Amino acid sequence: MKKLLMTDAESQPSAVLPSTGVVRSRRRGVLFVIGTLDLGGTESQLVLLAKELKKRGWKVEVFALSRGGVLEQTLKHAGIPVFYGLHRPNLAPGQPAPASTVAKPTIDPKTRPSVKAMLVLGAAVTSLFIHIAWTRPRVVHAFLPLTNFLGALAGRFALAPLVVTSRRGLGHHQERWPRLKRMDHIANRLSHVVVANSNAVAADMAARDGYDIKQVKVIPNGLDLSRFDDIGSRRGESRRRLGLGPDEVGIVIVANLIPYKGHSDLLEAFASTSRTRPDLKLFIAGQDRGIGPALAEQTERLGVDRKVRQLGMEEDVPGLLAGMDVGVIASHEEGFCNALMEKLTAGLPVVATNVGGNPEAVSGMPGCELVRPRDPADLARGLLAVLDRLPEQVADREFRQRRMRERYSTAAMVDAYERLYLADD
Repeated sequence: MKKLLMTDAESQPSAVLPSTGVVRSRRRGVLFVIGTLDLGGTESQLVLLAKELKKRGWKVEVFALSRGGVLEQTLKHAGIPVFYGLHRPNLAPGQPAPASTVAKPTIDPKTRPSVKAMLVLGAAVTSLFIHIAWTRPRVVHAFLPLTNFLGALAGRFALAPLVVTSRRGLGHHQERWPRLKRMDHIANRLSHVVVANSNAVAADMAARDGYDIKQVKVIPNGLDLSRFDDIGSRRGESRRRLGLGPDEVGIVIVANLIPYKGHSDLLEAFASTSRTRPDLKLFIAGQDRGIGPALAEQTERLGVDRKVRQLGMEEDVPGLLAGMDVGVIASHEEGFCNALMEKLTAGLPVVATNVGGNPEAVSGMPGCELVRPRDPADLARGLLAVLDRLPEQVADREFRQRRMRERYSTAAMVDAYERLYLADD
């Protein structure tokens, strides 16, 4: 099985202009494979990468198992065709799937699959195989466990020159759906290259799957930094819109409302912290994936309902962050958290759980605190530690903003993927 020697993307130089090899390969094609185009961290990274590659002259297409999703129109407006399988995902009973961690399985992996489910999944693989064989992209690049398996299988059988799969989070999906563990092993073996978005994810994959960590290519997420260019001038307007007084402290979490994102832990920690800091307000932004009413009930039970606002989906995340004072990541698991990157790019001090790539992101960042996951008391401790340092020195905020631009620009991410895609040219 062909493997490529991998190195950390951060050790590679980033070029503003494409290399000569890239210029010679303008008509190369890449097909991305994903479960849905709903709003999520992985899906947003795919869209960002696809749009930037198209700007650099690549022929880019996306194959999604399920129709719809808020990001579908974004791709189409960028001139990127989207094709679909014949797949209608159904969640396993009582097992909500974290959208940023695992594509929704078409069957309950803990039970014997139905004939109908297997036929639907088989039709999706067949349509993907036919599309690859007909369009002949240079690269087939799949994201998330189920579509990693399908993309690797179809890509190999269709003789795609380069099959890439992506591990975007820690392997807890293997515990929730054991059948996906075997699918991961098959996808690993069929892939020419496996990409991880953090060193923590690469190490987790090596431990769980017995995969050689030296064969994992680590390419951190990229961020559209231009969205944060004028963030300093937007603070006053943002705070007025949110109803924050000059002496109040705004705390924000931006994460879809999914249990593993830790919103319940944060509410417990916020209630505890508010007893000694009555000037606090908490803002929760993210799509409700089913736990919104339970969180609202929890805020009432804790007596902080007047201090907590659920904002729903927030299209202008930089505008929201402009008015905040502290950011929080309370997740029980993460690969490499886009929301953490955004908060740091906005200059906020962040309290983040010590999971996945979070320690890598906050490494060397002044004013930030790592806390234990699933531990509201430690989360409250971290909040108080950050709050006690307010108001911050301007230099600390500017340092965080500068470091994020140095580490995680979109150009650096796309450069790394282009080098990977053209490694054999």
